[in-house]
Amino acid sequence: MIEPPADSPSSPTLRRLWFFARVSLLLVGILAAKILVHRRHWEVLAPNPLFPALVASEVLLMGFLLNGVLMDYKESEKIPGELASALECLASEAATVRERHVDADVTGALALLAGFATDLLLWIRDGGVVIPLLNELDMLQHSIQRLAIWNPAPLQARLLLELATIRRYVYRIEVIRETAFIPTVYWMTYVGAALLLGGLMFAEVEPFGEGLYFIGAITLLLLKLLLLIGDLDNPFSAAQARSVENVTVYPLALAVGRLNSSVGRGSAGEPADAIDQADSATP
Repeated sequence: MIEPPADSPSSPTLRRLWFFARVSLLLVGILAAKILVHRRHWEVLAPNPLFPALVASEVLLMGFLLNGVLMDYKESEKIPGELASALECLASEAATVRERHVDADVTGALALLAGFATDLLLWIRDGGVVIPLLNELDMLQHSIQRLAIWNPAPLQARLLLELATIRRYVYRIEVIRETAFIPTVYWMTYVGAALLLGGLMFAEVEPFGEGLYFIGAITLLLLKLLLLIGDLDNPFSAAQARSVENVTVYPLALAVGRLNSSVGRGSAGEPADAIDQADSATP
C-alpha cells in the first residue's frame, strides 16, 4: 500500500493554512520591528520620489520570475496525464500480443510494467534518487523488445515510442526538480526585497498608523509572493512539508490502480489506496 510521507500534512488545505501562518508570523515580526524603530526615533530616511522606482523594480523582477515558473508549472500539469496514457497504451498493446499469439508470454512484461508504474508514482510523489527508476525502465524496455518476435513491426515501434515518451518525461521531471529558474534573478529579487523592506522600516511615514497599515499590506504581498514563487518552481515536491502548490498525480494513480488490477499485483485494496493518496494531494 502506498503511504504518504510521515513528515508532510495530508491535506492541501492544512498546507495552505500553515503557509499563511508562516507569512503572518514574519509579518508580525516585521511590524513589531517597525514599531520599535518608530519609538526609538531611528527613522532616518525621509520620503523620496525615487521610492516608487524601487517598488516598480521589485515588481518587475517578481513578475519575471512568476512568469517563468508558471510556464514550467503549466507544462508539469500535463506530465502525469501523459505518463498515465503512455503506461496504459503499453499495457493494452502488450495484452493484445497474447490475443494474436496464444504461445506469447507477456506476463513478465506486464508485471514489470505494473511494478515500474507503481515505483514511478512513488518517485513523483515522494521524491528520491532517479537512478533505480531508470534501471527499472531499462529492464522494462528489454522485456518489451523481446515481444518483437510476435509483434508486427509497426506495433512494436509504437511500444518503443511510448517507452521513449516515458523516459523523456522522467528526465523532464528530474530537471524541473533539480533546476531553479535563473538563480541570479532570484538573488536580485531577494536583494531588492531586502532593500525595499529596509527602506520601509527606516522611513519616516506620517501619520504613523496609516503608514503602518500600508507597510503591513506591502510586506504581506511581498513575502507571500516570494514564497509562492519559490514553491511553484518545483511542482513535484508534495513530499516536502512546506510545499503548498503541487500538480496532481491523480491520473497516474488511476492508471497504476488499473494496471495492478489487470495483472493481479498486491492486495485488492492497493489500487484504491493509491488513488486515495493521490486524491488527497490534489488542490
